[in-house]
Amino acid sequence: MCFGAILAEAQQQLPVYSLGIGGSTQSSGSQSSSSDCSPSDPSCGTGNNQMMMQQGMQQGANAANTARGIVLDTQQMGQQNNQQQLNLQQQAQGNQQNPLPLDPPTEFQQLVANSTGKMLPIYGSQMFRTLPSTFAPVNQIPVTPDYVVGPNDELLIQTWGQVTLNSRFVVDRSGAIYIPQLGTVHVAGMRFDQLQPFLKSQMGKNFRNFDLNVNMGHLRSIEVYITGQARKPGNWTLSSLSTLVTAVFATGGPSPAGSMRDIQLRRGGKLITEFDLYDLILYGDKSKDVALLPGDVIYIPPVGPQVAMAGSVKMPAIYELKHGASTTVGEALDLAAGMTNVASGDKLRLERVDQRHLRSIIEVSLDAQGKSVALQDGDLLELVAIPSQFKDAVTLRGNVANPGRYTWKPGMHVLDLLPNKEALITRDYWLKRSQMGQPTMSYVPTCLPTTPYGIPSLRYGIPVGEESDDPYWKYSSMRSSGLGGLVGMPVINGGPWQGQVLTGDGMYTYPQMTPFNQLMNGGDSQPTDGGLDCSRLQDMQSYIPANTIGGNPQGAANQQQGSQQNSQSSQQNNNAGLANASVGSTNTNNSAAALFLPKNDVRMSEPDIDWAYAVIERQNKENLSTALFPFNLGKAVLEGDASQNLDLMPGDVVTIFSKADIKVPQTQQTRFVRLEGEVVSSGIYSVRPGETLRQLVQRAGGLTQDAYLYGAEFTRESTRRVQQQRFNEYVDQISLQVSTNAQNSASRAISSTDATALAAQQQTTQNIISSLRRVRATGRIVLELAPGATSLDTLPDLTLEDGDKLIIPKVPSTVSVDGAVYNQNSFLYDPHRRLGDYVHMAGGANRDADRNRAFVLRAGGDVVSRQYSSSLRGHGFDSVRLYPGDTVVIPLNLDKGKTMRMVVDLAQIVGQFGIAVAAMNTVLGN
Repeated sequence: MCFGAILAEAQQQLPVYSLGIGGSTQSSGSQSSSSDCSPSDPSCGTGNNQMMMQQGMQQGANAANTARGIVLDTQQMGQQNNQQQLNLQQQAQGNQQNPLPLDPPTEFQQLVANSTGKMLPIYGSQMFRTLPSTFAPVNQIPVTPDYVVGPNDELLIQTWGQVTLNSRFVVDRSGAIYIPQLGTVHVAGMRFDQLQPFLKSQMGKNFRNFDLNVNMGHLRSIEVYITGQARKPGNWTLSSLSTLVTAVFATGGPSPAGSMRDIQLRRGGKLITEFDLYDLILYGDKSKDVALLPGDVIYIPPVGPQVAMAGSVKMPAIYELKHGASTTVGEALDLAAGMTNVASGDKLRLERVDQRHLRSIIEVSLDAQGKSVALQDGDLLELVAIPSQFKDAVTLRGNVANPGRYTWKPGMHVLDLLPNKEALITRDYWLKRSQMGQPTMSYVPTCLPTTPYGIPSLRYGIPVGEESDDPYWKYSSMRSSGLGGLVGMPVINGGPWQGQVLTGDGMYTYPQMTPFNQLMNGGDSQPTDGGLDCSRLQDMQSYIPANTIGGNPQGAANQQQGSQQNSQSSQQNNNAGLANASVGSTNTNNSAAALFLPKNDVRMSEPDIDWAYAVIERQNKENLSTALFPFNLGKAVLEGDASQNLDLMPGDVVTIFSKADIKVPQTQQTRFVRLEGEVVSSGIYSVRPGETLRQLVQRAGGLTQDAYLYGAEFTRESTRRVQQQRFNEYVDQISLQVSTNAQNSASRAISSTDATALAAQQQTTQNIISSLRRVRATGRIVLELAPGATSLDTLPDLTLEDGDKLIIPKVPSTVSVDGAVYNQNSFLYDPHRRLGDYVHMAGGANRDADRNRAFVLRAGGDVVSRQYSSSLRGHGFDSVRLYPGDTVVIPLNLDKGKTMRMVVDLAQIVGQFGIAVAAMNTVLGN
């Protein structure tokens, strides 16, 4: 069978693709003559223009003067340029193609992945993941001088001088163009560099004194065939400027089963060239690339022998070897761009399929003899990296200024790494200390500027655009770390913290003032720009410190009793707030504290060094076991004890600890204790070894004359954490019990009314549980002082811990009555009054009160309950003596209404039973 018949048969079986790359998208043979073409066809317009020019030139030739010259065409180039730009845009849109889908891994890739744990790509396949339009020639690219003109090419001919011509001519199927006054000129088969002198010589037969310029317009399309193991085989319509390389890239390249090293171009049954893509990818050599002609066949044979290069090579991948050529280990390393800078230069591991039966492993040295080992199809070469072991090095880490690896020298000791005690101060310590010296504002404006102009671009050290959504960010630089707000200012966009005040220690408090949104809006509901109304600042009252409500944003809940659900939730929140209340936190505010919030504190920048313990970690070279060699850091560095200056060996790791890494005894810990209130020298003190609470207060100058020692509040951070943990466990138990009871009650519901009531009750209970989860423990420890204690000797000799806080208030003058009374208020303290007298002054308990569970929250922190109060000999609960700062709480009766519900249910049961008896009597009577 001849080659033409093979092509004819292939053309019928292969798919046809038309790629608009740099020329006409028409397939070959689609051009028709000018007599029957569509008027919208550009070639049709060109042919009609040629006929009109011929008639015009014949009429002008009879009447025009030869000296004046002959005008052959007066077309405007603007419309042609617009049409050309439109064509280019359409071609650019056609060239935008989506990335090709991932190819399934070959069996060899899977074998390599099972051996190395990594899926290696086929080298060069990544270049064909997309079909880049940059490889395809476009109209703006100049035509090469060796370009051969053929049918459907467009020629742009311009002449000036005695004869003027500016027109486009399309080469017809016969290979000729028609030029007015000249006739038919055959141009097909001519090179582009030969075209201009040829046309000038032809026109010179009829005209004199003129110049001529020839350019190429739209180029013709050619049909080529992509066959073999191509990714997208078929019949492709490409630009006439396409070459073998551009065609391979434009059509997707070889498939995973196709060869990249033996791409063949056939023309007329003959092999024109064999192209190796590795030459182009590795070396940039495309000298064997040739231009395509219509009818060319690009054949991609099956892939040849493959080897895998893995491990510490610069380009790990699967490489194809040349057919019929022997490739060595050294040549394969060159294909993979050589070894990495951490690769072991001793040897590599070669895995080979031995006679298609078993896999074997061979170790090949990387000398001249090893690099000359010939490779086989299916070999896997893996280079290992050098180990991370350091030669003659010791490591210093932990609480030091310069951790890292240091050179080991014979006779090296610990103090060679730590020459002085300053080497134990970390860089974070100095960084935080330097941040303390940054200038801060001592005054926080509470109102926005009244003038719309004149605001500087740098507002109090905060650049514009970094102020967050909170408008107060624009006027203060005192930010709270980690909470995204301002110290001492109300929170605007704080979610559950809406209307709260952010304190310096990161706690939110609730302001006792007119609702914040009303202050923002001037007391009405009309929206504003989010700023405070300075005319209403007198409505703002003092703030309650955070520990008053334990950081609970619901601590000051609404006391008005609406529905039963809101009443229960409010009462639960109120009880939580009262349980955490104390005289020490509410009666220490002076006039300054009422106007300003605390901004400064004394805290440790970094944990202190553990001088009692440091350790050397060393590996035994004989059995590779690890041993620890502790030493006393303080004796080695501070005292210069030679017995603690241990010897160092290569590979040792010296670790320096801080007191935050290992919990040290209390006497060795750095402890800061805060004394506030009625202490002569209130402040923050560093506790000395063995110093107790009484001794610290005495060192601070003792108590003032107004000190109310009975109402002292002592809090401890470790106690707070334990309290919070126990409270969370208690709330979890309640939640579990509520869920179990809800399921049991739902199964016993008889009517829809019962189901609705159960759902409402469950929702109320969940609201209460949610409120309980927001309660925060205070960590208060009751000191059990006598109500009349005034001497410092009555304070217990309590061992102090870091973070302890003692607040001693002045003697209050009021007693509070809260809860289910008609007038919740504070009343002047009178030593002659008893509990019942204060409740009577508050109007007494209301109808919703649970009198049997009333209690007194003492200023000292203990609680007196009615349930455990004896009524014998006149010592009833109403006769309990109160002290300044005490609070009487009468809770709500949450079980009210259950008795009436039970009576109604019993009445319904009795009524139904009576009806049944009457029915039985009627039946028996009949």
